[in-house]
Amino acid sequence: MISKCSLTTLLLIISAVSFGQKQVEGVWKTQDQKDSLLVSQSGQSNPAVFVYFPAKAKFLPFTLSGEEMVHFEPDASKITLTLSGDGKTITDASSGSKKVYTKVSTTSPVNYKSVPASADDFFDFSTTNYYAGINFYLSSHPGLPFTPNPAFIAKRRSSVIKIEKFFARISGSGAVSVQKEYELVYNFNGSGQITTVQVIPSGVGQETDVWTYAYNGDKLQKISSPGRVLQFDNDNWEVDNRQQKKIPFIFPLWDYYGSSKPKTATLPYMTGAPLNEYFYNDANQLVRICSKDVSEPNILEHCTEYTYDKNGIPIKIVETKRSK
Repeated sequence: MISKCSLTTLLLIISAVSFGQKQVEGVWKTQDQKDSLLVSQSGQSNPAVFVYFPAKAKFLPFTLSGEEMVHFEPDASKITLTLSGDGKTITDASSGSKKVYTKVSTTSPVNYKSVPASADDFFDFSTTNYYAGINFYLSSHPGLPFTPNPAFIAKRRSSVIKIEKFFARISGSGAVSVQKEYELVYNFNGSGQITTVQVIPSGVGQETDVWTYAYNGDKLQKISSPGRVLQFDNDNWEVDNRQQKKIPFIFPLWDYYGSSKPKTATLPYMTGAPLNEYFYNDANQLVRICSKDVSEPNILEHCTEYTYDKNGIPIKIVETKRSK
């Protein structure tokens, strides 16, 4: 269980930003130190401020509007935070009782390093990617820790890629069970962009899930399937029907090897322990990810391994959970 105290240490992975001419990124606290806000920003073409509310155990996206930060809820109601003219306080009058916050820190432990995509990596390790490090079981890339890299795909002129996904469970007594879960079939255009993804289940009677991608030039605009549509802005960020940026499943803080490959992804509100650890072979290919999930205390080890063909394209994913 995540403590309220540890939640207050959360900082989002983002670069420093100014609200107009005023710096707003950082930690803001009430005078009695009992409540706080953690503020950061993302986006160039569609800028947004992300505010974390430790007392509510959630964070929300806000749109900049003059000296106001406005968030719209699904029912169209809105939450407004007001920045003072001198930039020294933020006022929240939306909760019934007005709270005034003063900035206590502008220092962030976030590693601001920007990792560009390399044409030699199948995975897009760039940290500007909305999908970077997110649990893809909720997306069109189940089992992949990062999206396929268009530069890699275009360099090898790959038009179709098929990846098999397996799940293995090892019991406390050492018994092993393995089952094939599904196949991923990617189709790409000449620029290396994904056009469709098919998720083909191995179970009898299960329907294939097909995701279709739409672009405006090199900018992803929409991913759609029969039951779901994801909209994106020109910052490559998922948005709602108001063009309000959505909050990803996780905001990891990254640590890197000297080769600029991800080493660990940490959620600071989860006791500061690495959420994921990344391992590579001599060819600098990502071959293993080991995860720590506090929601599964009976799991001793949770690792996912990737097998590649001679062209550096993953063809097999094996996810293994070892129980106590």
